[in-house]
Amino acid sequence: MRRRIAEPLGLAGTDLRDRAGLARAYLQPGNPVFPDAGPGLDDVTDVELFGWGSGEMISTARDVARFLQALLGGELLTPDVRAELLTTVPSDWEESDAYGLGIEEVSSLMGQAPSPCGPAWGHLGFAMGHTTIALSSESGDRQVVILANTLVMSDETWSALGALTWACYCAEA
Repeated sequence: MRRRIAEPLGLAGTDLRDRAGLARAYLQPGNPVFPDAGPGLDDVTDVELFGWGSGEMISTARDVARFLQALLGGELLTPDVRAELLTTVPSDWEESDAYGLGIEEVSSLMGQAPSPCGPAWGHLGFAMGHTTIALSSESGDRQVVILANTLVMSDETWSALGALTWACYCAEA
């Protein structure tokens, strides 16, 4: 991963498992993972539930945006493989309209905030105490990446994050 992707793309803020110096992860009081933890925020930074592959690649918003730019802009895949990546099936997940090979087509964030400028491609990420919104135009010419150090669980918060996401994403459309 480092030799073939991170170094050639200049992803200096991307690493596996090294969380040193990065944002802590929190869950809100009364969350379904630790519902009896207490009245304050639950710091779950060091809780590992799923092992490698679930939140174990750590990256900055800048690096995630650069990766999406390269992926969708044609730097990483041949045109045939890129077309295969973007060949989708309908999604019944609340977070996406359709799903390709590890990438989602998204026109509304969790059904709370529709895009005013059409769908985007990328992924919503949910890890213990973190939420990531990482979206790009299909051509790779614009991106928006929002990182939150909490697991977003309310429609009200998704609505606010959706307004922010689409304001940033659609500004250049």
